[in-house]
Amino acid sequence: MREAVPGHGRRRAQSGAWPRGPGELPGGGMQVKRITVVTACKDASKRALTTAASIVGQRAIESGRVSLQYLVFDAGTDGTGALLKKEFGDAVEVRTEPDTGLYHAIAKGFRLADGEVVSYLNAGDVYHPSAFDIVADVMAAHDVRWLTGMQVLCNEALHVIKAAVPFRYRRDLLLKGLYGRRLPFLQQEATFWARSLLALVDLDVLASLRLAGDFYLWRCFAREEEPAIVAAYLGGFTLHPRPLSANIDEYRREVESLADPPDALDALRVRAERWRWRNLTNNARKRRNPRLFSWDVEESRWR
Repeated sequence: MREAVPGHGRRRAQSGAWPRGPGELPGGGMQVKRITVVTACKDASKRALTTAASIVGQRAIESGRVSLQYLVFDAGTDGTGALLKKEFGDAVEVRTEPDTGLYHAIAKGFRLADGEVVSYLNAGDVYHPSAFDIVADVMAAHDVRWLTGMQVLCNEALHVIKAAVPFRYRRDLLLKGLYGRRLPFLQQEATFWARSLLALVDLDVLASLRLAGDFYLWRCFAREEEPAIVAAYLGGFTLHPRPLSANIDEYRREVESLADPPDALDALRVRAERWRWRNLTNNARKRRNPRLFSWDVEESRWR
């Protein structure tokens, strides 16, 4: 499957930088004043309440540093939307309406996004309370338009049971769909991006996908740049029954239908990358990845 991606043909300005979107500063950083999060759910009231609490309760929102646009698309019949409005009031914009699938609802949310930074979080998954502060700090200080955090796995009680700093997500291997098939996933729950990157996404294509909408987004973004990595807990994937994500073989087939074909050398490159993911210390990962940011204790900043 090959699609035309709007904006793919645009050129860098004479300064060498990509045309800046809302909030993007001339020096390379981006001032984050508003964050848009989209959640799509169906008959998931308990899990949706948990997810919403982790979003609405962000410290950056409570302090007034950023404002929130939280869009929830509820296709179910268990009253999830009413429960969210009762619990969180105007902090959540709920739309109870039918859709053709998860990514159809998410694409509708992206069309309405008005924050400088955008993400989506599935019902049941959670953000760390400081996630928005960290995203705003890193994006303000560095030339970063999309980033991801530590790979974090939680149990149903939201206890962190696994956490690891990724090594690197290389652009060409992202385009070929090798992360999630032969290399570790790029964790969607920990990923945020500048709204300007949505110009690279055909939202009609996204809406048509059943399982691999996350990969499609990463593929579109990777046409321009490699994601940055922040050595911090931003978001966690929680273990609970998920009919969609359980079908990993079907997910991988959908990825393959979207991805660029690998070449003869990619098998060797994947083996080398696996070794680096498993064996490099965090300090060694940072030395080998200029887009990996960690907290400098002496300087009190992400660098």
